[in-house]
Amino acid sequence: MIMHDIIIIGGGVSGITAAASAARAGRDVLLLEAGDRLGGCIHTWHPTDDFWLELGAHTAYNSYGALLALNRVPGFGNLIPRAKVGYHFVDGSRLQSPFARLSFLDAALHLPFNLGLKKTGLDVQTYFTRLLGPGNWRNLLAPAFAAVLSQPAGPYPAEWLFKRKQRDKAAPRKFTHGDGLQGWMAELAETGGVHIEYDSPVERLTLEASGVRVQLAGTELQARQVLIATPLDVAARLLNDVVPELAERLGKIPMADIETRAAVIAAGKLKLPPVAGLIGADDAFFSAVSRDYLPHPHWRGFAFHFKPGLLSEGAQRQRMTDVLGCKVDDFEFETAKVNRLPTLTPAAIVLAAELEAALAATPVRLAGNYLNGLSLGDAAQYAADHTRQGA
Repeated sequence: MIMHDIIIIGGGVSGITAAASAARAGRDVLLLEAGDRLGGCIHTWHPTDDFWLELGAHTAYNSYGALLALNRVPGFGNLIPRAKVGYHFVDGSRLQSPFARLSFLDAALHLPFNLGLKKTGLDVQTYFTRLLGPGNWRNLLAPAFAAVLSQPAGPYPAEWLFKRKQRDKAAPRKFTHGDGLQGWMAELAETGGVHIEYDSPVERLTLEASGVRVQLAGTELQARQVLIATPLDVAARLLNDVVPELAERLGKIPMADIETRAAVIAAGKLKLPPVAGLIGADDAFFSAVSRDYLPHPHWRGFAFHFKPGLLSEGAQRQRMTDVLGCKVDDFEFETAKVNRLPTLTPAAIVLAAELEAALAATPVRLAGNYLNGLSLGDAAQYAADHTRQGA
């Protein structure tokens, strides 16, 4: 049986970053992806040859140092700056600027007394209510942050929201890729020389004196180190024989389903001005992310991230047409999928630290999974750091 230096389980942003970083450091790397594509929460839909739309994560920033370090195109010439279009709230049938929902009085009554407020141990709702007032939380921040998280944002750990990171000013501040973010991930893996096996779900991990035995359906592999970069519920199952008590606690973290429905419409059929996205205010959807940041001469696309279990497929389409100002017959292309994300609280910070400490004594590492921060950059940096620690 071949002994790999490192086997990485999961082909999302964390797995790709870890695999490419390790391969470029000269290690023998095998990436196992349970599905038939790379990307994880990054999913770029190609309804036509020259138009794509993001169904999951949709923006990259020049603070994503671990990902930019893997980019091999001089001057970041493969990265496309996003056009400067903004976000608007949808209040019933009208669009509203975020500033129209901001209460300066509420902020003035709270901000001066809480400027030094620490995020440690606080959830997002508690932190921002104290900072800017309950009215601003309810009317502006709660729906805006829910649009970012695609789930109610109140319980999320304040420490993990919008972490400060150093920016690489040689790269565009906000950007995409000519083939979408999923195309960028595939490019990073390819130029990193990563060996990938698709349709390879891992069933079990077993610690051995020489490393880790990785059991798949019908076959077994061995590695000196294993890095898990899967959704949290999958990670909990794989850790069951490694750190059973912590794996049980990890498995109790609920997963949220986000019902995403996307449509592409001829540009001439929409009167809606160019937008980066729309935020649902007390609506059935968290957000509707557009492709207007990369204009196309013929098409416009929108991915609506709906709250789970509220609307039927027909009702989702109807709400989309009401917001966009068109008819269902105007949908030239349409698709739907379910995105899954963990619902985290400040208790997850404690659990993440305990997991990291316990796994440090084993050849298994846990990366990504939102257990370090909200953004793609946070997941990538955590994966890169833990891959280096295991070298």
